[in-house]
Amino acid sequence: MHNPLWEFSLQLYARPGVAEACIEAQDHYAADVNLLLYAAWLAQQGLELDPGQWQALAAGVDEWRRRVVAPLRALRRDWKALPDAAALREQVRALELAAEQAQQEQILAWHRRQAPRPAQAGSLLWALACLLGSPPAQAGSEAPELGRRLLALLG
Repeated sequence: MHNPLWEFSLQLYARPGVAEACIEAQDHYAADVNLLLYAAWLAQQGLELDPGQWQALAAGVDEWRRRVVAPLRALRRDWKALPDAAALREQVRALELAAEQAQQEQILAWHRRQAPRPAQAGSLLWALACLLGSPPAQAGSEAPELGRRLLALLG
C-alpha cells in the first residue's frame, strides 16, 4: 500500500539532526516519533489538527506503540551490549521498523477519516509543544530548546 506519510518520514528522518532530535524527544519526553513526523507532514501540507483530534489520534495508536513498538525498541537497545547478539539485534531492528511503518499506516488511515483544517501560523510549534508534553501556553518564544530545534528540523 502506498503511504505518503511513510515516504515523507523516511526522507525527513534521514536529514542531518532529525533522527537525533526525535530520539531525544522520545527518550526524554516520551514523545511518539511517528506523531512528531505526522505533525511535520501535516505542516508541509498546510494542515493542522485541533486539540481533540491530537488526543484522539494519540489514544488510537498508543496501545500499538506501547505493546509492539516500544518492547521491540527496548529489546534492540538491551542487546546492544551483547556482541554475540548482533545478527539477532539487526532482525529485531527490522521488526521495529516494520512496526513503526504499521503504526504510520494506522495514522494515515485515521488521517483519511478526519478533516484536518487549514493550518494557522505557529501550528507546528503548537503541535510539537503538545507532543512534547508542554502546555500550549508555553509554545511561544519560551518553547523548550528541543521544541525549537525540532521546529527548525521538521518545519
